[in-house]
Amino acid sequence: MSSGKFDLNALAAYRSKRYDESVQTNPNFFFGPLSLLLFGAASFLYELFPSYGPAGTPDLATMKSFFGAVEDSSAPGGWRHVPERIPDNWFSRVAPYTNNDVTREILAMYIKYPKLFGGNVGTNNFDALSTPFDIIRDGKLPDAADASDILCLLYQLGTSAVPSSLSTVTDITAAILNFSVGKLNPLFQNQGCALKPDQTQG
Repeated sequence: MSSGKFDLNALAAYRSKRYDESVQTNPNFFFGPLSLLLFGAASFLYELFPSYGPAGTPDLATMKSFFGAVEDSSAPGGWRHVPERIPDNWFSRVAPYTNNDVTREILAMYIKYPKLFGGNVGTNNFDALSTPFDIIRDGKLPDAADASDILCLLYQLGTSAVPSSLSTVTDITAAILNFSVGKLNPLFQNQGCALKPDQTQG
């Protein structure tokens, strides 16, 4: 699908195809708000893996080196695993890849092929998810969402029990949620998110 270049367009198309295939074939498929983190991880291929980060080229040679893959016509799928390694003459990106950078890429990748949050109740029987998060409307992120909205949604997901229309409330104890609040509040205090009270502070 990538035609040898693993950029935003190729990875967005790939994630969209995997979503569609999963809806059609996986009776247990679930795409909840936390799945947005997978979009962030996918962005590493073009933001972190190329030499000098986004200044480099997210090409096949770079991905083969990081993922430890070589072409082999005798192997299943035409690929064989070798030890992963940093490519020769490789340099890390000049600027840090910040939380804001990641959330911008999450949004950029998602809005190319917007998908409903929810999951299958049996094969190819999708049920959209009702969520308590204002940013998710009609089962999707709105076109007007921005990176700060995504960042605050991720904060909410890390500090709240998330109800699902497909199952029971996620089993997260109050102690774990309080721990999350205590650890995440300092990271999000200047991001414009509505922070939960830190119960760990005396």
